[in-house]
Amino acid sequence: MDEAKSAVAQETVLKVEHLKKFFPLRKSPFSRAKSFLHAVDDLNFEIKRGEVLGLVGESGCGKTTTGKTLLRLYEPTDGKITFLGKDVTHLKSAQDRKWFHSKSQMIFQDPFESLNPRKTIFDIVSEPMNIQNEGSLKQREERVMEILKRVGISPPDAFLWRYPHELSGGQRQRVAIARALVMNPQFVVADEPTSMLDVSIRTQVMTLMMDLIADMHMTFIYITHDLAVARYMTDHIAVMYLGRMVEYGETEDVIQNPLHPYTKALISAVPIPDPEFKRKSLQIKGGIGKAIDPPKICRFYERCPFATERCGKEEPPLYDVGNGHKVACFLYEKDGK
Repeated sequence: MDEAKSAVAQETVLKVEHLKKFFPLRKSPFSRAKSFLHAVDDLNFEIKRGEVLGLVGESGCGKTTTGKTLLRLYEPTDGKITFLGKDVTHLKSAQDRKWFHSKSQMIFQDPFESLNPRKTIFDIVSEPMNIQNEGSLKQREERVMEILKRVGISPPDAFLWRYPHELSGGQRQRVAIARALVMNPQFVVADEPTSMLDVSIRTQVMTLMMDLIADMHMTFIYITHDLAVARYMTDHIAVMYLGRMVEYGETEDVIQNPLHPYTKALISAVPIPDPEFKRKSLQIKGGIGKAIDPPKICRFYERCPFATERCGKEEPPLYDVGNGHKVACFLYEKDGK
């Protein structure tokens, strides 16, 4: 029995190979695109059952686009997405789309925008069940009440027929989480689900999600720009910059031993609640570059304090420096071979 549980825990739920998502830029709706915005450019990773992968980086680095592409809200430009051993890169039939979306969901960033103000809480949470034709009306009502109670909306029957404007921000986000989990999905993308909430509520929602991940044994991608949140919530971290993954590894390993200059800069910017502690900050140059038809060089070249001539001519691959810790930097070429 223990071996069976171990095998399930080691099962790869999601595997991403050379994923790309480019958006064409046109001068008019009828003109041919000559330039492309490289929102996601050649991502490779996999997540096992019950694991939480954090996508971190500054605004505009491609985190949300990655999540939406993985859930097939965007059509991938190139690459391969394998979910539960099945290629879901291009879901051509309605049956395949229905199967995939019954097992994967997204928790959006803003609960004030992601909930339909014209629908009751029951209608919002039960909508995935309606789409999938799951159960009778009574069974749906029982399931909605069960999941609302599980996410901390109590008593659930007092909230079923309310509208989103009658709820607080924290309650709205709990409803959004309930809607995502009502079908017992195996894979969830959470796009900065606490960034719109008051600080006093964030910890409650984060703890709730951690408990639900453990209880329901779900696989999660947690998108955030907050490294403190990523450290609390995730097992592995993927640091993104201009659509590329620049560092990947176990969360504590990346936090305690950052290798890429961009990761070091992110961590050095995290405030420490100790006025006497002085941490050496890494000064990077300029501002974030453009992701429109970027040249085949290091994406961080113009801002990196350690850049060499080679960095301005070649694009570094992800070097594995040991223990699954990978970094896209020529400084670690010998270690990564």
